[in-house]
Amino acid sequence: MNILKASITSVTSSEHLSCLGVAVGEDTFYLLLAEASNEKNLLNTPVTLAFKETEVILSDTLSAATANMQRASVQTIERGIILSQVTLTYHETTIMALVPTLTFNTLSIREGDEVCWMVQPSEISLLRETHGI
Repeated sequence: MNILKASITSVTSSEHLSCLGVAVGEDTFYLLLAEASNEKNLLNTPVTLAFKETEVILSDTLSAATANMQRASVQTIERGIILSQVTLTYHETTIMALVPTLTFNTLSIREGDEVCWMVQPSEISLLRETHGI
């Protein structure tokens, strides 16, 4: 599981959903929650984000479009028959990506390269000690 420390910077809600903007350092990530919250007192609240290694999408160019696209450097690549594990350094944090080897083989990525990594807003979980925001 990938973990990032963040703080809430914005909350937009509809009847059943909320979109949270969170700051990870100077970068902004967005996540969707299946609950509504218009509480403005959540701003600047520290939170922990979590997402699975299988939800990390890699690209060797800035061609894909998603709300959560960042750059990182490739530390290690472990190619498997079915899946390849790629270890990234994003600022001071390690991000793990588990990518189908057939897909990974189409990319021009080597250890030491800078790549784009993405995770969809619906695939990020908000870890917290209490239920509800």
